[in-house]
Amino acid sequence: MLSLLLHMHQPDYRHPRTGVPIMPWVRLHGTRGYRDVPRIIAETGARVTVNLVPTLIEQIDRYAAGGSDLHLDLCRRNADTLSAAEAGWFVEHALHGSPRAFEWFAGWGALRARRERGDRFSVRNLRDLQVWCNLAWFGATALEDHPTLVRLRRKGEGFTEEDKGFVLDVQRACLGELRALYAGLPDVTATPYAHPIVPLLIDSGHASRNLGPFDDPGFRAPQDALDQLVEGRRAVGAWIGREVHGLWPSEGSVSPEALDLFAGAGFRWFAADNGVLARSREEGSGPVWQVGPMKALFRDHGLSDRVGFVYADHPPEAAVDDLLMRVGDRRVFLALDGENPWESYRDAGAGFMRELFGRASLTTCGDLAAEPATGRVHALHTGSWIQADFRIWIGAPEDQAAWRLLRKVREAFESSAQPEEARRSLWRAEASDWFWWYGPEFTTPFAGEFDVLFRAHLADVLEKIGAPPLPELGVPVAAGVSPGTVPVGPVFPGRGDFFAWSGAGVIPVTTGSMAPGPGWPAHVHYGWAGERCVFRLVGAGGAPVAEGWRGELAEPEGESPTLVLWTPEGRRVPESGSWPLRRPLRRPEG
Repeated sequence: MLSLLLHMHQPDYRHPRTGVPIMPWVRLHGTRGYRDVPRIIAETGARVTVNLVPTLIEQIDRYAAGGSDLHLDLCRRNADTLSAAEAGWFVEHALHGSPRAFEWFAGWGALRARRERGDRFSVRNLRDLQVWCNLAWFGATALEDHPTLVRLRRKGEGFTEEDKGFVLDVQRACLGELRALYAGLPDVTATPYAHPIVPLLIDSGHASRNLGPFDDPGFRAPQDALDQLVEGRRAVGAWIGREVHGLWPSEGSVSPEALDLFAGAGFRWFAADNGVLARSREEGSGPVWQVGPMKALFRDHGLSDRVGFVYADHPPEAAVDDLLMRVGDRRVFLALDGENPWESYRDAGAGFMRELFGRASLTTCGDLAAEPATGRVHALHTGSWIQADFRIWIGAPEDQAAWRLLRKVREAFESSAQPEEARRSLWRAEASDWFWWYGPEFTTPFAGEFDVLFRAHLADVLEKIGAPPLPELGVPVAAGVSPGTVPVGPVFPGRGDFFAWSGAGVIPVTTGSMAPGPGWPAHVHYGWAGERCVFRLVGAGGAPVAEGWRGELAEPEGESPTLVLWTPEGRRVPESGSWPLRRPLRRPEG
């Protein structure tokens, strides 16, 4: 017998200043894994458990209500109205997805090949890209419900604005269906509000239990951990319309101290990894364990990974044959990501899920956890579902620097009136996702964007409590991301600054022998929008800067660009020399 938990999670991509997501992955997964999984569970009547994260469902609701993001804004525009800067930014950012998808869909792959060759993107190419960066993501159930999507995939190129409009309309409709689909599932569990590593929120020093001696950043906020657990359970329950009893702690992270908070937040059972169980002191056997006041399920790590990383390369029937052979007559608990694995399956995993759900004897995790415990854990190991430790999130100097920034902002919040809006921003800054991408373990072309979002949430906390900004928040945490190397975002007339300049370079304005007058800037913030350098002038303490200032950008051949300012009266700042900017200008494709 199998119990299966599928964990639905994406980072919170919304910039705190604007509420606009700066990456599109929630929207795109919403037409594939987020829709296919509940639809196929309902279709087959399978007793499968799905886990939800509140910051994910908030983003889903925003899209369902018609909300947009940076990528979608450009997709909605007529391709022939995109400026060179907009087109360059879009070509750079829209050609991402599963490497296999570029092989499966010739039109999609041809666009990536065009970019890699450095070929110009015509209006026709741009429109095809607007369509493909959405069309490639649809899962099996959307294709079955909307056969025109299949026809468009076969068409491959030369799409019209009407084709694009159809794709975007179906996409929004899919997102609008999700809440009702999840409300109808047989079993739903929750994760703490913003997906934090709860044991590290309680005491970052507890990582030494699985890492050994390390440079502890000294973060301790057990109340935040409890609050996020309580809000996670409340928010997911409100979304599906019934009480939630089960907990998937973020990244399967547990500790003895966290266990007390799990119970205190009202959860009856939790799930973790069998690597944690193997390092705990226990007696008896599973599948149901008593751990203090709670029941626990420990996933079969190896079999879970076969679903996530192996079976995509096998026909569904053969894959399920293998899985059921390995399970045998045991009672086995599996837990894995609920959306990411299906990117590697040719049919977005639908064939495998239908085969498994139709053949396996399945019981929900909640039903399993309600059974009498057959084993007891006397001393729970502190660790996660990855190597049973916390190295990914706090083991590298970058991780620890980020935790120290978080600690400073948390201390400022603690000394304030603690407005609720600031508390929410603090919770989002405590998410595991930012720390996942710091350090050497993982790489992404969007490391700069993740760094931007982390620091933006911290800056937002300080702004909401009326505290002065921290200078450190103007400098990227991520190694290899210099100030000013992260795009500020496409600067569109009338749309404001999407990235709120969190990733911008910061230049202190020094005046030499000139006395700064009223309305002088204290800093220049600069960044990149397509091929353009964009900058803004910031007065001391937020004071307004006088009108009439202008900047002059020079780009000597083979050298980094430089910037000088001119006052409204025509004086040069600085008087001699110029400010070097930290990277060459990027030229857009097309």
